[in-house]
Amino acid sequence: MRQRSGQLRWRGILILLGGLLVMITACGGDEAPVPAEPTQELAVVVFSTEEPTPTPSEPTSSPTPAPTVGFGAQGDDASGAVGVQAAANPAPDNSPINRPADVNPLTGLKVDDPAVLRRRPLMVRIGNDPGARPQVALNEADIVYEEIVEWWVTRFTAIYLSQDPETIAPIRSARLINLDLGSQYQGALANSGGSDGVRWEISQSDIVNLDEFFVPRPFFYRPNQDWQTRLAFDATAARDYLQSEDLEGDVKLRGFEFSQSPDFSTFPVEAVGDAAEVSIPYPQQTNATHWDYDASQGAYLRFISGGPMLTFGGDQVAATNVIIYFAEHLPTDIVEDSNGATSIRIIVNGLGTAWLLRDGKILKGNWETDGRDTPNFIFNDGRAMPLKPGNTWVQVIPTDAEIEIDGVIHTRLDSANPTAGEADDEAEPAAVPTATSTPIGSRSAGQPTARPTP
Repeated sequence: MRQRSGQLRWRGILILLGGLLVMITACGGDEAPVPAEPTQELAVVVFSTEEPTPTPSEPTSSPTPAPTVGFGAQGDDASGAVGVQAAANPAPDNSPINRPADVNPLTGLKVDDPAVLRRRPLMVRIGNDPGARPQVALNEADIVYEEIVEWWVTRFTAIYLSQDPETIAPIRSARLINLDLGSQYQGALANSGGSDGVRWEISQSDIVNLDEFFVPRPFFYRPNQDWQTRLAFDATAARDYLQSEDLEGDVKLRGFEFSQSPDFSTFPVEAVGDAAEVSIPYPQQTNATHWDYDASQGAYLRFISGGPMLTFGGDQVAATNVIIYFAEHLPTDIVEDSNGATSIRIIVNGLGTAWLLRDGKILKGNWETDGRDTPNFIFNDGRAMPLKPGNTWVQVIPTDAEIEIDGVIHTRLDSANPTAGEADDEAEPAAVPTATSTPIGSRSAGQPTARPTP
């Protein structure tokens, strides 16, 4: 009885609650119930940040030097740099020269297949210490640059565009100059490694670097050769590698001005002289260099350390053009070997003095490049110094070097330009520089025994 009474009580409560609910709904009429306020979407906030100001860092390539010029300098400016008259300092013209598609921009000679001229030049590092000779395929290069390395010996960067020798030797390591030359020629650098500092700077550039230790395919050892001469480079294999890795590129080099038989009387009279015999002041003990003009070949023949410089095949090294390229040489703290020798940073971008030897003559003027294309070689009035069609050697030397031409010493800023006929017959012979066992810029205060780095 008690249980039933409780059930009735709960039933009554439920009926009461149901009635109240009906009354509340009826009061709403026909109006739709108001929905709950929706959750707002998350707002996306974009913060505007100014571009940060870059922090200056150490340069990874040669800086542009203050202007320096050769014959015909106009005096010094307030900074002490040698100035150039306005007409002699035009803006660099890096547009491709209007030439036929089948003419090599580096030699001025025609090729059978114009497509080869749109490839990357192969820039191969070749040794020139006494133990590296005789070299292979130097005469096949379109251009050869020669520069001083840290032990006061020289090394070559041979540039191949029109020909692809299957053997180029002996291969050596890269140096800082290759950063700038690689950009000027849009080339692929072939080398046998380098010091950590040089390798790091190359890695920060956009140069196509065919380092033997990372790209071994084009390199091989020559049989019956010692450690100084055995490493070689196959340009044909390198071309295949560049093509397979999509690194070949469509290169359009500005190149140089060429003229087979210019009228020398139209050039600035003060900038033209005779030059049948020319000595480059590389060290006497290792790399003393001499060029003799051979009219029968229309080229200069190279002698080194008192004798003819021969290739591995027995031919004498020859050049249609020889360019003397005065450039500032700066010390660095990049150590090249265990003896403390340090790299030299050679300034080959900007504006400097250049002398062109061709046809037994010397033309004195300037080099100029913004570092993105091949140098312009110009007289002080801005006109081009025309190269003779053929191969070219570029002798990179310090700005204070003294060049012996037909028995007369010439410096970068000579105020006179005697020809061979005007030279003093009783002039004292040129002082011959001697090799030093102290590397340029070495950290070591001692006198380590000199040896060229492999």
